[in-house]
Amino acid sequence: MAHKISIQHIEHINHNVLRIVTDKPENYSFSPGQATELSIAKADWSDKKRPFTFTSLPEDDTLEFTIKVYPSHNGVTEQLEDHDFFICLSGIP
Repeated sequence: MAHKISIQHIEHINHNVLRIVTDKPENYSFSPGQATELSIAKADWSDKKRPFTFTSLPEDDTLEFTIKVYPSHNGVTEQLEDHDFFICLSGIP
């Protein structure tokens, strides 16, 4: 099942690592270490899913991802700099 979530906060941990905090859908669950597929709800990006691992705890009120950025790839992580875009999650039990 896919969920749309909004990015609440993005910060650079260092020059090539982002910490991304999003809202968490109601009754949403995952296991520590589990990954999900993320895509950006934006034309030309919504079908480009990438796997990311949760770095938040299941009991947290938000979802968190710590993501390494590869500027030379011009991929999903480059688009995440824009705070106003939504992310779609899928593949969650």
